Amino acid sequence: MRRARGQALVELALCAPVITLLSLGVAAVVQVEDASAGLDAATHAAASAAARAPDPITADTAARSRFAAVVAAYPLRGATVGIALGGFSRGTDVTVTSHAYVDVGWAGLVLPHRFEVWSRAAMRVEPWRTHRAPP
Repeated sequence: MRRARGQALVELALCAPVITLLSLGVAAVVQVEDASAGLDAATHAAASAAARAPDPITADTAARSRFAAVVAAYPLRGATVGIALGGFSRGTDVTVTSHAYVDVGWAGLVLPHRFEVWSRAAMRVEPWRTHRAPP
């Protein structure tokens, strides 16, 4: 009887660190994926805001402010956005690329401390809107 209890204790002592490390790894992966989804959402929101703007200057301003508003809700560090308006005429594409870092330093035993995430979105400038020509 005593021997079986000792065996269970040894099994627990051997498995507990492995289960703890797996749990940390899963939590870190979930955090990275959540941040990546947030960066995608911010990039698509910026592209949408730019495509609906009446002129290139407003498009750039609207895209950057929308990107910043959405990124603020996610655990992203150093988020940058690049906006390519092209000719900004009806039927052309607005392309938005973004880049950020996700810090998971608390899971340093299992994963690297920092992950780099990228996103890209393209949206066609709406043809039914009246757009002003670039200055």
